[in-house]
Amino acid sequence: MHYNFVEHTADIAVDVYGNSLADLFEASALAWRESVFEEYSPSEGESYKFKIVKDSIEELLVEFLSELNYLVYTKRLTVNHLNELKIELSSGLYILSAEINVEKFQDKKHTLKEEIKAVTFHQMHIVEKDGEYKTRIVFDI
Repeated sequence: MHYNFVEHTADIAVDVYGNSLADLFEASALAWRESVFEEYSPSEGESYKFKIVKDSIEELLVEFLSELNYLVYTKRLTVNHLNELKIELSSGLYILSAEINVEKFQDKKHTLKEEIKAVTFHQMHIVEKDGEYKTRIVFDI
């Protein structure tokens, strides 16, 4: 699981890799967090669980990252780490179940680096080759 930021004219773009879909999603969450926050030392917060059901794996990834964005900009919570992430395919639908560790945003402790307005589908296509999943994510800033 890893990611690399790539040059993009006006937005933030990142190539993300993982040995499984869950690894890919976790690397995507780490890249998102690095884009949003300056470095900080997260404290143990509280558990936040959610579930997402979508028709495609790309829709699932966009919705997953959008949920993280929602937590920061609307709920004023930081996303410290993923406790659990499970992705299933059932009856043609992709189902994500996640439990993350969050804490209340504190101005003295947390500093925002960029405001991500939206997670886009631009250049996103999740592919699997030789046991590795990869995609590009573009964050609209």
